[in-house]
Amino acid sequence: MDDLLRREVAGFIEGLAVREKERLAALGTFVEIEDLTVEIGDEVARQLARFELSRRAEETAAAAVHACPECGTEAAVEDEREPLILKGRRGEIEYSEPFCRCTRCRVSFFPSGGRAAATGS
Repeated sequence: MDDLLRREVAGFIEGLAVREKERLAALGTFVEIEDLTVEIGDEVARQLARFELSRRAEETAAAAVHACPECGTEAAVEDEREPLILKGRRGEIEYSEPFCRCTRCRVSFFPSGGRAAATGS
């Protein structure tokens, strides 16, 4: 982690500590403090990961078509999104991934690079 990011996190933490002063003061032991801080850290990690995954999904969906990984035929991005629940080290992350259906080989795929199971019709 670079120094700029470390300072930004420190500023966020300082503001959070001020807002949560009473809650933090009510905690008795180091273990209780650590349990709360781990819970907060996990939530920050999940939200930041969800934000980045959603940003990438929007970027992927901005292209009207993508090449099918099986046959190379251009396939349009579907209007609907595939809801996904990823199980990460910090818990579950829910977001929606754009996908394409190839009309030639009848395969659905995620144009972001992660391949959906070949869901031939």
